[in-house]
Amino acid sequence: MKKLRILLRTVLLVLALGTVASQFARDTSDGSRKADPGRRSLLFGLVRTINTAEAQERVKYGSYGSWRTLLEHQREYLNSWLRRFYSANDANVHFGDTPGSLLAWNLRLNVHTDGQGYDLLEEATDKSGYAALSDERGVIGECTWLQ
Repeated sequence: MKKLRILLRTVLLVLALGTVASQFARDTSDGSRKADPGRRSLLFGLVRTINTAEAQERVKYGSYGSWRTLLEHQREYLNSWLRRFYSANDANVHFGDTPGSLLAWNLRLNVHTDGQGYDLLEEATDKSGYAALSDERGVIGECTWLQ
C-alpha cells in the first residue's frame, strides 16, 4: 500500500509540474515567417522541375547545366511547368535568360566547375526567411532563417 501511495504521488507530481511548465511556454515564432502553403507547393514544384531538367541534362550531355544551358536544351520543358502552374491565363509566359524573381522567390543555381554537381537555392525575396534547397542528389530541403 505504501508503494502505491508513493507511485501515485510521483505521477501526480509529474503531472502538476508538466501543467505548470506548459503555462510558461510560449510560441515565439511570428506568423509572418511562415510561407503560404500554396506558394510553398509552387516552390517545391519548380525545384522538382529544375532537378528533373538537371538529371536529363546529365544523362544526355554528361554534366549538369547552368540556367542558360538548361534554357537552351530544355526550354520547352521548363516553360511548360511555368504555363501549367504559374499562369494558365497567359500562354506566352516563359523563363528569362537569367534566373530572377518568380512569385517572390529568388533562384540561385550554381553548377560545380567540373559539371558533376550543382547547388540550387530558391529563397523568398520578402522578409519571411523561407527557402528551399536541393542539389544533384535531387533531395529537396526546406529551411528558415534563424533569429
